[in-house]
Amino acid sequence: MTKFNLTDETVKVGDLKLDKSQFDIPKKVTILSSRVAPVYKNINGESIATDEVAKITCSVQDTDKIQALKDLGYSPDDLKSIRLEIVDNLDKLVKSVEKDELNSLVVELVNPEVHLGWRANSNGGGNWGGLKLVATDIKFIGA
Repeated sequence: MTKFNLTDETVKVGDLKLDKSQFDIPKKVTILSSRVAPVYKNINGESIATDEVAKITCSVQDTDKIQALKDLGYSPDDLKSIRLEIVDNLDKLVKSVEKDELNSLVVELVNPEVHLGWRANSNGGGNWGGLKLVATDIKFIGA
């Protein structure tokens, strides 16, 4: 089975079977940014954010690729990021996200899966485009 790069935007997502053995999933990732995504409720036809946490979304990079580029004397600034959603054990992470304490940390993903990525547009719609990682939790492992 062919493996794909998670940052490849030429993959035809409609043709993919999202079997994680098809993807090169990083063992360790470095968190670039993170934010709390609230649960939205439909009230009188309007989507309203609640105080409940739906997930934590992050922008991450493959830690091994970052190190390989640095070892070769290159900057990892041009390395594409990977979208990550953390969907369980959110209570232990919310305060750290709100204080930007996760940024630059190296973590291991717990039960990572590859999902289709949804790209929202400015008029409230969107479309499927690209891929994202979804993990139930993260383990802090240091650099």
